[in-house]
Amino acid sequence: MLQGAEVILVPNACGLDRNRLMQVRVRAFENMVGLAMTNYAAPSNNGHSMAVDGINEDEHGQARDMLLVEAGEREGIYLATFDREALRSHRRRNTWGNAFRRPHRYHRLTSLEIDPPFVRVNAHGKPYDPARR
Repeated sequence: MLQGAEVILVPNACGLDRNRLMQVRVRAFENMVGLAMTNYAAPSNNGHSMAVDGINEDEHGQARDMLLVEAGEREGIYLATFDREALRSHRRRNTWGNAFRRPHRYHRLTSLEIDPPFVRVNAHGKPYDPARR
């Protein structure tokens, strides 16, 4: 979004539950982008690939569902059409996305420090080091 992306493709490979599916919607809403997330079908995972357009309200400010398509658990081909002109208009009218960012306050988000209770160990029993990615 910061570099002008309007639609982001997200490959995924995990069991998707209601919370993870909602997370996709929230990221599209916050960043005012379309998101198309694909996931392995059952039995590898549980499918539920989805596409959301990132437009949470109509031109009159009324809330709307951003969901374009959500697949079931079975393998298939699902199509979604993103209206980029409508997304651009939505971006001009609203304050999410890049309008009120405060990067000078993000130092804790960008720090490599990992504090309890989130400290994890690697396969060798040593603390995970994010700088070694």
